[in-house]
Amino acid sequence: MRGATRLLTSIVAGEYALFMGPNYNSVKRAESRDKTATLGLKVVEPIPTRIARADGVLNSADSPNAALLWLEFHASAEAQEIMDKISPYQASIFYAGSSTARATRGKKLSVVDWSHFQRMREYEEKIVGALGFPQAQVKG
Repeated sequence: MRGATRLLTSIVAGEYALFMGPNYNSVKRAESRDKTATLGLKVVEPIPTRIARADGVLNSADSPNAALLWLEFHASAEAQEIMDKISPYQASIFYAGSSTARATRGKKLSVVDWSHFQRMREYEEKIVGALGFPQAQVKG
């Protein structure tokens, strides 16, 4: 399934026993709403970690310095605390006070950094090919 909402609901309903691959924040939010306490999360090492935000400043921005200050603020402890409060579980894994940093502290990470960011589609295609999933074909 694409997206976590339907699958997480299916697990709580007992339709599926487990699945892997949802975003941490999706599972934690669903877990907080699960009145049956059925849903649980196991963080398996190495923990796959990727860039969640790809913010930048346009060369043609009217106020590029103001934009850079805004991005710098995003990296601050104050902004990370705001993100964790307003959008739980979405602050940077590299900010020591975030819920994601606490969940991964002392564990091995597998980081998809900027050098891999542009190649994600290529990686996905290689993984799908290696696993031998059938490919959709158009009949003409």
